[in-house]
Amino acid sequence: MADWDKIYQSFNKGGKDWQKINDGIMPQCFINGISPLFIEFISKTNFKNKHVFDIGCGNGKYLVFLSALGWQTDGIDHSKTSVDMTKQALGDKAGDIKQADMLKIELPTDKYDLIISISTINHCFKADLSKLINKIYAALLKNGKTFITIPDKNCLQTWKTFQKHKKLDDNTATPLIGPEKGIPHSFYTTDEIKQMFAQFKHLDMKQDESGQWLVMATK
Repeated sequence: MADWDKIYQSFNKGGKDWQKINDGIMPQCFINGISPLFIEFISKTNFKNKHVFDIGCGNGKYLVFLSALGWQTDGIDHSKTSVDMTKQALGDKAGDIKQADMLKIELPTDKYDLIISISTINHCFKADLSKLINKIYAALLKNGKTFITIPDKNCLQTWKTFQKHKKLDDNTATPLIGPEKGIPHSFYTTDEIKQMFAQFKHLDMKQDESGQWLVMATK
């Protein structure tokens, strides 16, 4: 099983960054900066309360970006080190940032304008992710939105970290090498994503250079 806290401890001490850990398969904008598509999405969308929840907050860069725009920032990560990094980055503007398992978290209903998850939410089996998407839907305010990355099924063949992998289910596998060895990763067809987000409206999907789908949808 991947040791997320060990990975972030290494990163925090100047060890391998995510680009090196993932052997260069992740686009640079998802490693050291904010996705240009996310910046565009935020700039063109009106949000009433500006309250965001981040599933897999990492080092907090997306929450820091939103905080500077006046957003309230809540989030979770499986790694305590990651949570500490996010809190430090946000300072006194940190909201409810805590260590938690995304599959076990109980989200409040009708609370958030926006729920985001970058390169995180597919680290599970498909049945579990479908349940989590249902929780996300319930946690959003009316007309609340998502910005979630989900990898296309072809990434299972193109991502270098999956050159050696073990199949666990249909388009679900675990890498046999690298720091994420042992953890399930689910990859999706466009029809599967559309089905998973069927209760949402205004579904918009854009693919980045790594093969991930950026899923923007409205409750």
